[in-house]
Parts: sequence; structure tokens; C-alpha cells
Amino acid sequence: MTGRGGRTFNFIRGGGGGKQNNLYADRGNEYDRRNDGSNRNELNFTSNRNRSIRRVPRNFIQHRLDEDVSMDGEQQRHPFNRGRGRGNPLRGSQQRRGFNNRRGRPDSQSQHAFGPGWHRIIITNGSQYDRDFILNTIASLSRTPYQPIAYSVLGPNSVFFVESRPAAEAIAACSTKFSGPDSHPIILRVDSYGAPPTAPMIGPVEDRLKATLTRRYDASGPVLDLSNFPGSPDLVLDFYVPLFRPSVVMKIFTLLSDVLNSLLVLDISNNRLTSLDAFQKLTTLTPNLKALNVGNNKLREIYPLDRIKGLPLVEINLEQNSLCEKFPNRDDYIRTK
Repeated sequence: MTGRGGRTFNFIRGGGGGKQNNLYADRGNEYDRRNDGSNRNELNFTSNRNRSIRRVPRNFIQHRLDEDVSMDGEQQRHPFNRGRGRGNPLRGSQQRRGFNNRRGRPDSQSQHAFGPGWHRIIITNGSQYDRDFILNTIASLSRTPYQPIAYSVLGPNSVFFVESRPAAEAIAACSTKFSGPDSHPIILRVDSYGAPPTAPMIGPVEDRLKATLTRRYDASGPVLDLSNFPGSPDLVLDFYVPLFRPSVVMKIFTLLSDVLNSLLVLDISNNRLTSLDAFQKLTTLTPNLKALNVGNNKLREIYPLDRIKGLPLVEINLEQNSLCEKFPNRDDYIRTK
């Protein structure tokens, strides 16, 4: 029975002294089994507010019974189905695909999914092609400049990462134009991803780190420049070595153990640092450090500086960190420490 407001009610009427006639016993607990000694003939009901009910016109049911298949075997189409055959998607589902893609879910047609930050680019059967050919071709087709990070081959496919959504969307737009030297189409897939996996600090990674640190260390200072370290030209294309990973920082300290004692200036700006936990050992490894640049990172509070409180610093640069917005005077955060 349908009540006011579109609510439906299930009725249970008990017979005097006889067995209860429950017409809805096989439908689960959709009714109220109140048996508290009240009148057995009392009408008990519950409202199915959360149940979706599909109403079908009676003439539609009769039409399906009588005319679904004609005598000559030709299938009949009801006016309710005009405009789409059986099995064809509804227009609403097509609209939902675009909605899901905006929320970072894969589009069932394009197979791309976008998020706010890191994205992974998968080149199907990319192992068959030279890395420089793939990257140079995509760069020539992309309308947005980008830096490919941590290119690698995984089975038959090849993979690399980009840091921003605009770059990912520009690369996805190239998927219909990308083809190999034999003009065979190459399939690209873009999906939202976390940061690339950190490279293990052994073998070729360690050798590349040594070469990079040699170029970034200036003995005349002595100064060590570790700014934007993951973006080092010798590293970025093959390995991801962020300074917010303690394993990377400890490896750097180990490789530079001979020069850290005399180091006067250290630059670790532009490294997405949210804390300085990995740099706590600077207080014992760099007893002569006078200047530290921690600018353009992601420090939001003053307490991460407790990790380096024992350093004999004369100058510290914290510009372009969120914590500076909490101190109207530039010197206040220095006096706080």
C-alpha cells in the first residue's frame, strides 16, 4: 500500500487465536514484529523510507507480455525503449563517466585518471622503444613543458612520473597522436599516483650520487648545495632521491663524511621538506656550520627547528615556508629559538 508522501507500508493482520497470516515473511525484517500483548488484530506497519521502488506502467507490462516477440520472430521495440537498443548505455552513464574522471577516477573510455599532484605515465609495450625516442616524441607533442622523473622499464611497459596535473593532462592529450617509428600507434595511460618510489641507495644509485655531490660541493667555501636535490640533472631521469627520505640523507652524510666537519654553509632549500628529522645529526656532523638555507620548503610550525637547535648558526633562511606567516617580524622566529 502506498501512503501519503510516496511511503509504502506492509500490513500484518492477525486472526483471532489462529496462526498469524504473514504475507511478507520471506522479505526479511521489513515489518514490525511487535507482540507485546496488545490486540492481535491491531494493524502494525513500518515505513520503507530507504527502499527504492520502480513503478512500471501497466500498459508497458501488457505490451511486453503480448507483443515482445511477434509471430514472424521479429523483435518488437516498445516506445519506452525508442532511441536505444538493448544493451546500449544510457545517456546518464555517459555523463557519469565524465563526472568520475573529474573526481580522479578512471574514465572507462579514455582510461586516464587525474588528481592534484603526482601522476604516473604508462607506455604500453614501451620497452620495445628507445627511452630518448619516447620522451622526445612526447615532449614535441605536449603543449605543456614538463620534467620526466624516474623513467624505468617494468616488464613490457615503460613508466615515468610527472609532478603536476597540467603536465599529466597535456601528456594524456598526446595519446591519440603518439606512434612509433613504424607508424604503429603507441598507447599511453595516465593515472593519479603518489610520489615515485625512492631508489635504493646501492650500486648505480650510489655511484650517481657520488658524482652529483662532487659537483655540488664547493671546497672554497666550503659550501654544500643540496637545493632541489631530486631534480639534479644527473639523477632526475633515472632515480628519485628526495631529501625528505631519511635513507637518502644518511647516504649523503656517509659519502661526505670527510668534509662535513669543516662545512660552513649548507643549502637544503626547495626540497618539499615538512620536517627536519632527517637532518638531526647535523648537530654532531657539522660543528662549524654557520649558515643554513631552508627556504621554499613546507615547514608549517616552528618546532621542526628543534632538530637543529644545537647548531652554531649565525644565519638561517626560512623564507617561503608557511611558518613565516605566523611571525609578523622576520627576526621573531630567530628569537623564538
